[in-house]
Amino acid sequence: MRLESLRNRGLGPSSLRDGARRRLSRPTVSQARLKQFLSEVNSRPPVALPAEAPRSVSLVVPCYGHMTYLPEMLASIAAQTRPPDEVIFVDDSSPDGSRDVLGAFIANRQGVAGRRLDLIINDRNMGQSASLNRGVAAASSDLIMILNDDDYLMHDAVETMLALFGRYRGVALIGANHVSFAGHEVLANAPKMSVDQVPSGRRSVIRGPEQVKGYRLADDLSMTHSGLCFLKVAWEAVGGYRADKQQRVVSSSDRDFQIRVNALFPVVAALDIPLAFWRNDSSVDGDLLS
Repeated sequence: MRLESLRNRGLGPSSLRDGARRRLSRPTVSQARLKQFLSEVNSRPPVALPAEAPRSVSLVVPCYGHMTYLPEMLASIAAQTRPPDEVIFVDDSSPDGSRDVLGAFIANRQGVAGRRLDLIINDRNMGQSASLNRGVAAASSDLIMILNDDDYLMHDAVETMLALFGRYRGVALIGANHVSFAGHEVLANAPKMSVDQVPSGRRSVIRGPEQVKGYRLADDLSMTHSGLCFLKVAWEAVGGYRADKQQRVVSSSDRDFQIRVNALFPVVAALDIPLAFWRNDSSVDGDLLS
């Protein structure tokens, strides 16, 4: 699909309401920090995206303090209609038994036989950003998918993302929507394929770098971290996730990363596609540095 065909489309019937909200809200995107970031990266040689669509996916899962949710998260990996080519778990010196649960999954290779499974163990608690960077750096695929350890991937998430990167050429990152939930029973009874979910009524949109200067609020680029996919070269180009909140363009590490990638490359917000169940009673940005 040509970038120009969707670059400036609106986000549906709620766009006027969203516009009013943006005008009345205090800005949360630091354009000054964004300008500094662009000054830094523009002093280096430009990075070109691969000409071909990615064919392999590495799934990176940062883990800390969510042992009770790990069996469900791991089940969503094993149930993928197109398994990831490798899965890299990063145990951030978790104080519970997460390491043992992850180790048992790797030893049994349930549902992912023949795929690379790896467990990186931090010798101290480093925070989510540093854990993500360690996992992405160790990945061998050109395309990286992120999954939070307390969330759950739709069973067609990997297959859908590969198809989207084949459809939207010349983009560095694609983020989708989610279904919010709390509790084991709600998740157990919910449909697990993205095609079975009720459409959000909002369309997928391409955001070019020229649009980032107009971002005022973090959700002006709206996408869920679990299920997020990006090219590894884009992660390298922006310097990865930032642990120090004083260096971010917004407070949360995931949205800061997404916006900085968007400042250099076109990205897709697939707002009409839910690719993950997001647990709304536990997810937090676990970075320690501020």
